[in-house]
Amino acid sequence: MEANVIMIKCQKNRRPFGARIQKEGRNWLLTWAFDIDERIAAKEGFESQSTLKGSFITTDEYPGCPHCGARSFFTCGKCGKITCWDGSDITTCAWCGNTSKIQLVDELEVKGGGF
Repeated sequence: MEANVIMIKCQKNRRPFGARIQKEGRNWLLTWAFDIDERIAAKEGFESQSTLKGSFITTDEYPGCPHCGARSFFTCGKCGKITCWDGSDITTCAWCGNTSKIQLVDELEVKGGGF
């Protein structure tokens, strides 16, 4: 089984967290989320080790953002990093501050690290 961790920041308080994902066919299933310090995440290689493509689906077990509870996320069109998403039409990236309208897609390409 292929599994990875992707780094996400909370849109509400800009604090980082890791989300465990595992590959099932062309889909990546989000199975867990945990609070993590950015320095530890960088040391573990969770931010940029590999590019992951496919559909990202939350499982029933996925608890959502450990800071605000949002169960979805978006990738920023400017910096390409991931921020949790509460379903709002207009969002602000927690990494770079870019504000934009959400565009829904069937597949994403994100950076993540193995474990």
